[in-house]
Amino acid sequence: MGARRKVGAVTFSPIARSGVSDGVYRQLRDAILTGTLAAGTALPGERALAEQFGVARHGLREAMRRLQQARLVEVSHGGATRVLDWRTHAGLEVLGDLAASELASGEILRSALEMRLAIGVDAARLAAVRASAVAAAEIEDFVTGSTGVSDPIVLAERYEQFWRLIVLAGENVAYQLAYNSLVTAMNQNVAVTRPLSAPEAADLATQRVLASAIAASDADGAATAARRLTSVMLRSLGSPVG
Repeated sequence: MGARRKVGAVTFSPIARSGVSDGVYRQLRDAILTGTLAAGTALPGERALAEQFGVARHGLREAMRRLQQARLVEVSHGGATRVLDWRTHAGLEVLGDLAASELASGEILRSALEMRLAIGVDAARLAAVRASAVAAAEIEDFVTGSTGVSDPIVLAERYEQFWRLIVLAGENVAYQLAYNSLVTAMNQNVAVTRPLSAPEAADLATQRVLASAIAASDADGAATAARRLTSVMLRSLGSPVG
């Protein structure tokens, strides 16, 4: 693959031909998200950058297009490509990228769980108000179907689907997309997140209370049960729950 090359103070590895675009994207993405390439940094021109990575220019262009779509870089009017501050420009799609390498860190995991709690409580409230009789019955039946399941992996998968049904029943597209991003992020590091979520996944009693509240159109009861469930992981980190 050749020798390692530097872009300024950052050293990149040459990319195998089978994964040119992905390899370039991951190395630049990680350098930006970790701050190794600081916001405002101007990247070398296309030819120079392709040479430094040891790749063809078309593969580099695809990687740069993905970085632009993720709002990690921007091309100025003069043609220079500069690094953006991901905290003020990027969207939820970057959460999965952060999770792939940093979910074990306190800030990223805590942030994801706080968002999960906020969405979960309000989605449960909305589901109690908006869910059709069919959707509410499906949620109740789903919890019943978890009775007797002892495999922690299966319980974790069913718990994820339980919340997906609730978010869908709440009929809020923004919450649905945010939930998808949260699931993707948390599944990037199941070795960390799955043990933390196990008590929630196994708490079928509270899941039944939540499902029953939704079926009864009890918005406050649904929100209370949702908070009880989704605060468990946060408390296990020692984070205060408002």
